[in-house]
Amino acid sequence: MRKRQAINIRKIVYGLLCLNCITISFNVAAIAAAVPGIAANLHLPDFLVSRIIPAYMIPYGIGALLYAPLARYFSFRLVMAASIGLYALGSLLCAQITSIDHFVIARILCGVAGAGVIPLGLIIIGKMFEKKVRGRLVGLFFGCSFVSSVAGVFLSGVADWRYLFYIPFVLGLLASFLIFIVKSDILEGRQKNPINYFNIIYNIKIRNIFIFIFIISFLYHGLHKWFGVYLNHDYGLNQLSISLIFVLMAVFGFAGQILGGFISDKRGRLMSCFVGILILGASTMLLVGHYPVWILAIILCATSIGWTIGHNGVSTVLTDFPEENRAEVASLNSSVRFLSGGLGFLATAPFVEKSFSVTFLCIGALMFLLILFVRKAVCEH
Repeated sequence: MRKRQAINIRKIVYGLLCLNCITISFNVAAIAAAVPGIAANLHLPDFLVSRIIPAYMIPYGIGALLYAPLARYFSFRLVMAASIGLYALGSLLCAQITSIDHFVIARILCGVAGAGVIPLGLIIIGKMFEKKVRGRLVGLFFGCSFVSSVAGVFLSGVADWRYLFYIPFVLGLLASFLIFIVKSDILEGRQKNPINYFNIIYNIKIRNIFIFIFIISFLYHGLHKWFGVYLNHDYGLNQLSISLIFVLMAVFGFAGQILGGFISDKRGRLMSCFVGILILGASTMLLVGHYPVWILAIILCATSIGWTIGHNGVSTVLTDFPEENRAEVASLNSSVRFLSGGLGFLATAPFVEKSFSVTFLCIGALMFLLILFVRKAVCEH
């Protein structure tokens, strides 16, 4: 009886982790799709409005480093509730802005607050579940973000963009409330081991995998976060058409997370990374051409499924690290991904203004070169 209750509690806690992931993911992809529409509403150039993307990603990358240390002094329950609650507040502020400067400030708050969801989620999944099922659970955890992205991106095409923030505000309040009322020893626990991020300098396995994560995130977000502007500028698509393509990409991204989970568990984490990089690199290089919209949509969906298959492989490796390293690598995962992604977006800005196609071709070629490094970076545990 007690064993069954413990299993049910684990399922409930896992469900809360997924709800948090859904909340912070609702508008991440949608913002990239909605930039042209937001720019038109605010009567500003879309390249200027695109500042809200790194304004979220870079603070997110920095903020992710805060939560594992905080969980040493406060319970997982308190840290999680505060993180998602502040994210809800930031979302409400975003929904009410009238200027780009206020928008940037509100997105910074969302970035720092929302950064706690993924590292805390990976830490708790690593504590609650055995290794043989983690790949699928990590896949479903991140897969929830893609389901949420589908809803957010679809909404961006049919409703006022401010609803992209009102809905996470409501979800964030609900999640924070549920975290407080669920009875769970796991949530009452704290991070026991000391946190020292400088350990990655001395641990070659950890160092290599984060070098890999930094590079692939830098390249991918330097590609993906421009897709909304790209579809508007190079193909002249309206907001609804852009949003529908992003919906398809999110659906394929969800499929990639689930497929990546099975590959990680059945064929190994390294195989998942290999498959993901090959698909992502090839589809990115194909963007050099100009195609009918339906072919373009297929190529863009291929970039999404390639990214998520590889993403699952790397993320599952991080849950496999011993208890003494798990909190550090979970926090560094989110930090490195978003910080490098924001920097990648900024770095590609002057190049995409000149030519999207050439930029995408170069990024795809660099992705292929990562195959030479991935075996050193992704070690099976």
